Amino acid sequence: MFQQQRETNVELDGLYGIILEQVEKPLIELSLKAWKGNQVKTAKMLGINRNTLKKKIDTYKIKVRNKPISI
Repeated sequence: MFQQQRETNVELDGLYGIILEQVEKPLIELSLKAWKGNQVKTAKMLGINRNTLKKKIDTYKIKVRNKPISI
């Protein structure tokens, strides 16, 4: 019984990770685009810490375009 429960949990964890990546990555990309690459505003909008956002950007290999600095 315990072996079956562990196998089910492993399968659910794997499924959870797959679904999370399929939803979270595009959400972060769209949010960054909406805020023109501003990670502080993006993190605030998503309700996560900026450092957490940075880790997710690195994990998902998301390219961040920063708005050009005008002088």
